[in-house]
Amino acid sequence: MTLKGGLGPALLPENFINVSTKFITNSILQGRPGTAMPPWNSFLSTSDAQWLANQLKHGVHDGK
Repeated sequence: MTLKGGLGPALLPENFINVSTKFITNSILQGRPGTAMPPWNSFLSTSDAQWLANQLKHGVHDGK
């Protein structure tokens, strides 16, 4: 997973500087109408979505 975009913008920390963690969490859970982002609330808990939002805000590290 490169997080460099495809159907949507790149999921890199610099693209989330001015976006709140709450907004990202809600976007994950509810999706983004009119975009390719579906809602994930049937598959993820709020705490799962919050964890993902924090990872997006601070960068995902591959452990290398």
